[in-house]
Amino acid sequence: MKIRAHLLFVLAAAALTRPALGLIVINSDESANQVAPASGEPFNYVARLDNQFGARASGVYLGNHYILTANHVDNDINNVFLNGTNYAVDTGFTPVTFPNSDLRIIRILPDPGLPSLHLISSADSAFNQSATMIGWGVGKGAAIPDQGWNWGDDSTRVERWGTSVTLGSYKTDPVSGFTFLQTTFDITMGVSTGQLTGGDSGGGLFENFGGTWKLVGINSDVDTDNAALYDQSLALSGFQPDHSYFQSITQYADQINALVAPEPATGGLIASGMAAAFGGSRRRRIAPPRDKRETL
Repeated sequence: MKIRAHLLFVLAAAALTRPALGLIVINSDESANQVAPASGEPFNYVARLDNQFGARASGVYLGNHYILTANHVDNDINNVFLNGTNYAVDTGFTPVTFPNSDLRIIRILPDPGLPSLHLISSADSAFNQSATMIGWGVGKGAAIPDQGWNWGDDSTRVERWGTSVTLGSYKTDPVSGFTFLQTTFDITMGVSTGQLTGGDSGGGLFENFGGTWKLVGINSDVDTDNAALYDQSLALSGFQPDHSYFQSITQYADQINALVAPEPATGGLIASGMAAAFGGSRRRRIAPPRDKRETL
């Protein structure tokens, strides 16, 4: 297992066998994973983030205009596609970041009108729980026999969900200090088991607590560059099954709720103070390149 401080994922269009579809799931029939899950996960709260080159990453709507995404996502996001509507990024708002985390909050205009999202609380444990990941990344490319798939890449992005079970402990990146929840792309866990790919950065990991779906993590990192591997054979090399990593928000939920809860005018003042106090670094992990002429 490894966690990279900087994943420079250049996705090869030559690997395409069909249009990109987002999160990779084991099921060969992916149609059910492109619509809101019947179990009630907040599918319409996960947004696609765009810049001048098109789709770049994902984000999660928190309420009161605010979007939570990964801090390694590019800073030039200018459009947020949420619940079927495009929203402008509020350039008058100073993005909020949090120390030792891959988290960033931006603001959109106008108000989407969705109620505030539920976040994990200190009374909830995110470990060893069934979880659903949602994002707008690239999907399946060429098959790797008996192991999984390469990542695909094209201009089409479709929101997808996949499931897994969180492992029983955090993984802390020794370089960045980020604290990650972990899942595995385990073929024995069912056909909807999912793995993050390029462009899923900033999407959400959700768990159900007493009938309420709560955001527990933000999509951040993966094991293998440009592939999702599920085979558990000891005869095969590499990371098998692959892991997906999600920035835990448990440690930051109170601060996030304090920002989201006030009316927008008050929230802006609080946010400016939080941004000045927290600062933050800019990192890239599973967001794809801006276009074919650029190298990250």
